[in-house]
Amino acid sequence: MLNKTIALVLTFCLALLPTIALADEPLLPPAGKITGLRYKQPAPYSGVLLNSVAAAKLLTNKDFSDKQWELKLKYELAKQSALLNLTIESQKISYQALESKHTVLTNIKNDEIERLSKLAANTNDYSTWWATGGVVVGIVLALVTVYGVKEITK
Repeated sequence: MLNKTIALVLTFCLALLPTIALADEPLLPPAGKITGLRYKQPAPYSGVLLNSVAAAKLLTNKDFSDKQWELKLKYELAKQSALLNLTIESQKISYQALESKHTVLTNIKNDEIERLSKLAANTNDYSTWWATGGVVVGIVLALVTVYGVKEITK
């Protein structure tokens, strides 16, 4: 009974825990502000101030970062394109190999059908000779048996 109660309490806690965790508001940094200042002018807010060289470097790094991501994107696209082209060419070669295998097997099958057709069309039918030979042998055996029985009974 205690185990069932513990299992029920744990199940209830597990069902409630994700909803409590999802209810929290995400913490976002405050939006940034940019203000131009003159020499010895007080700043309208607290924070980090950049001179024109540092701001230019920051903007240049942003442009450099954009170019860097463009190059990385082009590289990844070229890599994926090469991989897909390799897969396509591999599939084409597999298709050609299977096609040639199919052609060879079809030729072998047709040759075998032709050979068996020639054998089936062969007109040398010896079944009448076999039947005649069987009847003659049966008659001879019957006569020999009758003769043998007659000699024994004498």
